[in-house]
Amino acid sequence: MKLLRFLRGYVRFFARGGSIERFINLCAHHGIPTWGCRKTEEHFTGYTSANGYRRMHRLSRKAGVRLRAGERHGLPFLTFRYRRRIGITAGAVLFALAMLLSQQFIWVVQVEGNESVDTQLLQNALSEAGVRRGVLKHNVDTGFVGREMMLRVDDLSFAAVYLHGTTATLVVRERAKPPRKIDTGVPANVVASQDGQIKRMEVIDGVAVCKAGDAVRAGDLIVSGVYEDRWGLTHFMRANAKVIAHVPQSLEVQVPLLQEQVRQTGKVTRRRYLEVMGLRVPLFLYHGLEGDYKLEQTCLHPTVFGMELPFEISRETYIFYERDEQEISPELALRMAERELLKKEQAAWGDAILMRQAAASTENGILTLRGEYVVEVDIAEQVEIPVHDRKNLEDPKPIREGGY
Repeated sequence: MKLLRFLRGYVRFFARGGSIERFINLCAHHGIPTWGCRKTEEHFTGYTSANGYRRMHRLSRKAGVRLRAGERHGLPFLTFRYRRRIGITAGAVLFALAMLLSQQFIWVVQVEGNESVDTQLLQNALSEAGVRRGVLKHNVDTGFVGREMMLRVDDLSFAAVYLHGTTATLVVRERAKPPRKIDTGVPANVVASQDGQIKRMEVIDGVAVCKAGDAVRAGDLIVSGVYEDRWGLTHFMRANAKVIAHVPQSLEVQVPLLQEQVRQTGKVTRRRYLEVMGLRVPLFLYHGLEGDYKLEQTCLHPTVFGMELPFEISRETYIFYERDEQEISPELALRMAERELLKKEQAAWGDAILMRQAAASTENGILTLRGEYVVEVDIAEQVEIPVHDRKNLEDPKPIREGGY
């Protein structure tokens, strides 16, 4: 509504004397729009369109109301004010043509539907397929781009490109990865993946060789996939079991007593760039940067009436800092090491830790915190049993005449 009123032009009017009620009723009956009306002790005021104000004069005489105009706003009054300035008119026309022309290009590229696939990877693949900022929409074959995305990115089960205005949206569906296939027909043993003491076992298939309370080393056989029946024939199967054991583990964290400190100097440099059609234009006078700094980048996409303009403004902020070394106390270093060790413990075993002992030592300006643990984990590991078919051997054993 604000845009329409601006294009048509609107006037603030003041009315006094006569019958204000009849005047308002006459305006409503003849379809003259009014808004923002209010009554004061001196007059009645409100807003109407430029055409409506011209029609109000005849109605004001019928109601005996004196009518006068106040502020005038909108495009018609603005163009009348600057009617002799040809440059402004020409600039406005060129701007309108540029806006219409810019609608034929793609200025925004969006990706939707991805969860594990990186968005930047998809945008790079789109750019290689011909969809990027500044490309003519008529040169984009959405069907071809969708097929190309399926070939370029392996983890996609569906990809389609939709064009809406100056925006190209890539909608993808990720491929569901099937679980790793295990050939259950291949015989296997269950062995210990690491040293420990077995606390309990759940044998699903196979013959248990160890029992609860036994100590095993990495690679020791726990459940066998080979067994003999009562007739003395050997059979092979894929052994499967869950073996919970108490396993000793260790972690180590080192913290130097001489720490490097970073301190901001307070100096900040900002630089802006105008990016149009892949061209980056600096909006500053260049000068070198000296010293250490941290770079922060932001990008602004200007919009007019909800439409994104065919350029963007990027800002780079350089925050300068200094480095110096400071020696910390052993107590502070120990607290830092304990926090780091706790993070490693949680990442490695979580709540499976049964016992924990930590000891700290300092040597050559470095504090070392070493933790010894007993954790409860499943140490079962399936190891396939190599079985050879004598029929496929290159030099099989000859069969005797008796058939044996």
